[in-house]
Amino acid sequence: MRQQARFTAVLCDLDGTLIDSRDDIAAAFQWAMRLVVGKAPPASLIVPHIGKPLEQMAREVGYALSPPQLHTFLETYRQHYAQYCARFTRPYPQVEATLRRLSQVPIGIVTTKLQEQADMVIQQLALTAWFRHVQGWQPGLRLKPAPDMLLMALAALHCPPEQALMVGDTPADILAGKAAGVTTCAVTYGYGHIDELRRCAPEYVIDTFAALQAVVLSGP
Repeated sequence: MRQQARFTAVLCDLDGTLIDSRDDIAAAFQWAMRLVVGKAPPASLIVPHIGKPLEQMAREVGYALSPPQLHTFLETYRQHYAQYCARFTRPYPQVEATLRRLSQVPIGIVTTKLQEQADMVIQQLALTAWFRHVQGWQPGLRLKPAPDMLLMALAALHCPPEQALMVGDTPADILAGKAAGVTTCAVTYGYGHIDELRRCAPEYVIDTFAALQAVVLSGP
């Protein structure tokens, strides 16, 4: 018997939820920072901040860049990442198999990446076919934890917030979901800390992406 979906649409964060992109993001961050200030932090300091705006990431790992430095840093990062965005990046285990099992449900991506970056990465990883909508950052949109990007994605999927699920690995994902009025699901295998995620009170917590199937589908 065909399982019934509990939600009309599912929204997923990208980095740390669908794909493990830490090595490529850290490498681009380090490349750009070396060019701007002559040194770069270790990847272990960068990874916990993935998913935040690049300016915030730089500040939180200890670099107070001037406006000209910040401009150069952002441009250099984007150029390097565009060239090497999928060098080491891979989908997490069971992502493609789970997306296949959930294919009856419209699935969208909501990510802080620039729109062109998000489109480029999922295309290079051959994931495009699984998603009805990809919502990257565009000028004028507030980033997560504001609800703007989620609401735009829901509008594109013709889904009211109360019928949607947001899946993510950081507090910003969960808080954005709550601000948008959707049900939330935290994943523990990404870049966020489990204690911080639990403090955001997600309705669901899963340890593998494969476990999302039981959250979304009901029935035998």
